[in-house]
Amino acid sequence: MSPIQEIVNLAVQAYFQHYSTPEQSTLLATDPSLTAESSKDSMIKVLESVQSLVNEEIIKRTTDLKRRRNQVHASIYQLPHEIFAEILAVVGSATLNISKALILMNVSKYWCDTVTQHPHIRLRVDVTPRRQPGKMTILGMLRGPIEIECLQDPSDLHDSLADLATATLDPTRFQVLRWHSSPRTKALHSFFQEQNSNIIDLAVEGNHTRPGISRRLELSPEGRCLRHVDLRNITVPWASPRLSQLQTLALESLNRGEYPSADDLYRILSLSPALRRIRLRHLYNAVHEDSALPLTKEPLFLPVLRSLHFSGSTSDIILPLLRAPSCQNLSASPQWAPSKNGDAILDLITSSMASQSTMAVKVEGIKGVPSVLLTSSPHNSRSALGDWDDHDTGITVRLIPSTVEGLRNLFEGLISRLQAARWRPARLTLELDVHDDALGAQMVLPLLCRFPLAFDTITSLTLMSRSPSTHSSALRLLEDGIPELTFLKTWTHPYFPFDAKEWANGIKAFLERRYPLHLQDAPDAPQQLSRLSSIDVPGPVAKYLRRDPPATSLSMSELLRGVIYQ
Repeated sequence: MSPIQEIVNLAVQAYFQHYSTPEQSTLLATDPSLTAESSKDSMIKVLESVQSLVNEEIIKRTTDLKRRRNQVHASIYQLPHEIFAEILAVVGSATLNISKALILMNVSKYWCDTVTQHPHIRLRVDVTPRRQPGKMTILGMLRGPIEIECLQDPSDLHDSLADLATATLDPTRFQVLRWHSSPRTKALHSFFQEQNSNIIDLAVEGNHTRPGISRRLELSPEGRCLRHVDLRNITVPWASPRLSQLQTLALESLNRGEYPSADDLYRILSLSPALRRIRLRHLYNAVHEDSALPLTKEPLFLPVLRSLHFSGSTSDIILPLLRAPSCQNLSASPQWAPSKNGDAILDLITSSMASQSTMAVKVEGIKGVPSVLLTSSPHNSRSALGDWDDHDTGITVRLIPSTVEGLRNLFEGLISRLQAARWRPARLTLELDVHDDALGAQMVLPLLCRFPLAFDTITSLTLMSRSPSTHSSALRLLEDGIPELTFLKTWTHPYFPFDAKEWANGIKAFLERRYPLHLQDAPDAPQQLSRLSSIDVPGPVAKYLRRDPPATSLSMSELLRGVIYQ
């Protein structure tokens, strides 16, 4: 027991027990020794002593905690302000609102000096809430760039903008604008027109449901080059010299007359070799036959482009001219023709596929016209307004070679490029969805099966088709290849009827030829194959395999342990 606790327990125990409040006092009745004035004075002195001891103990413990904290954070406090500011910027996603800035500034003088003096810590100012006292004072203390945000209908926009306009702030600090346009934000439109020469990051979403709202923003011709641009339902002068040196170009939901022309788009891309992300989606009626760029134009070399999302006919203009060896996130549906733009498009697809370990290749066709869909996961086309960071990788590309001969040229060109790039896939899905079974089994399926036969690193294979005979044909083509295969899945869409017995017989034949019961009895069986550990098939097919198992060295109970019987 500490000295403080002993004094409390021995000297003033009765006082704390019976005299907690004046109304509940029974002290005089239970302890007559305190009836005299001198006794009360003595008690007061005791309590004052206790308070003094408690204060000393609190100060001592507080000092000890501060000493320990300083020891723990000694390495942080030894860092220069510039390095520590970069750490804060990374932890705070490079942007701080006023509340977060105040929290950091209140930690210590060192933290306060770092936040207020470093010019690269960005401060976000939301103009939608009502006027906040002291906001302008904090803005004046900081030196970093200011991001103006208006993503909801504001409560007091005029007063907030008036505060920004009258504050003694360096106008070069207004560098970022994120804005959802609405009838109640017209004042922000006027503010932007006067303050946009220093804007370098621009993310604006127009209102397409209100005909009276302007869908155009004018850019000051003399100003800093834009770095990130994300425009939706709104347009800017595409010939502006500020549309150069871009790192992000995102245009979405623009109507005829609002989107950039083919020449403007080519000029913007050619002047922005540091582009890392391009997203052009839903540009309605964006391209006409007379607006296509000639393939004789110089290629657009974008060495650090990482993400490329095109939809519509815009891709047919730009994709054949793009050279992007670092692209890892691709989404497009270009018109592919070997004699025109085939090599350039295949090179772009290869650079995106080469970084993927999971891939799905689907061939589908209607009325004899095949198309190819290449997809991989993870693939996430994020579209948050003003989201400049894109860490996703993946590919979603649809190609229409039109003929079986074109399909053969497509697969041969793609496989040869992937082999040259040393592609090492681990999981592969092959899907055949062709209405003409004869066309699919005899001509398309052998081409599709070239993918798993060309890459010996595949450990997981999924086959999807309409009929069991297609599965059997595919397994017959693949039984001598894919040496690292450990997982096999054969599947179909649930709304397609199938013959479970025929399906099971095709799998039995594959297992018996590839994994014979006695290897010496099958000298023609493939050698040095990994042992298959799991099979996934529909429940009715699994029942046939369990009822009549194949003559193989594998255990069917182990292979089918994950199958849910129906």
